[in-house]
Amino acid sequence: MSTHDDVQPAPASPSGDLERLLVTAVDLDAAGLGDFTELASPSSDEDPPPMTARTPELTAVLNRAFGDKAVREVRTSFMNADSSIVVDEGVSERVPGAAAAWMADMRRVYAECTSWTMSIGDEEITVGVVDPADDPSEPLKVEQKFGDEALMRTMLAGVPGQQAQITTLLVRQGDRALELTFRSLAGDPDGPEAARLAAERSKFLELAPAKFLGLPPT
Repeated sequence: MSTHDDVQPAPASPSGDLERLLVTAVDLDAAGLGDFTELASPSSDEDPPPMTARTPELTAVLNRAFGDKAVREVRTSFMNADSSIVVDEGVSERVPGAAAAWMADMRRVYAECTSWTMSIGDEEITVGVVDPADDPSEPLKVEQKFGDEALMRTMLAGVPGQQAQITTLLVRQGDRALELTFRSLAGDPDGPEAARLAAERSKFLELAPAKFLGLPPT
């Protein structure tokens, strides 16, 4: 996604060089997240479904951003004991300049697409972006903590009462990027389940970016 025609791919690094930046079961135990276990395969490694925004231009940006492919990528996923929360993590490496361009696309999506639809078979699912000012996870504060740049937003997918809540943190460091996504059902924002999700999300938000950036967890 670089805007420069003469950009050459970055020297390929061994897969293990990226894999060491992913959270492991040992890290989870040390962070007090022993309730989570690693899935046999990542839960979000499939191509996203077609998406439609309010204009053709934004539709193109939307599909380009969510369908972006890195030169190299490793992924993992974790699920808690009652299967109510899934956490997806990916670390990727792109050609010089492409990670920054991808982040710019994602920023435009979240700034200009307050909602869009996904086509899954014959079903159209509406996705809405939660206004950062109304998001109790305080994404704008989280973004200030990490990397060369970071972007965090929460989305609600589906019909009211049966919505999935998807919160994603993107962190860019040079030509590498971290994607950390939390998936759960959207429940009562004042209920015990929401409090549990917030506590576990907070631990992951300390653990995963710190490991990606080579920093000690705060």
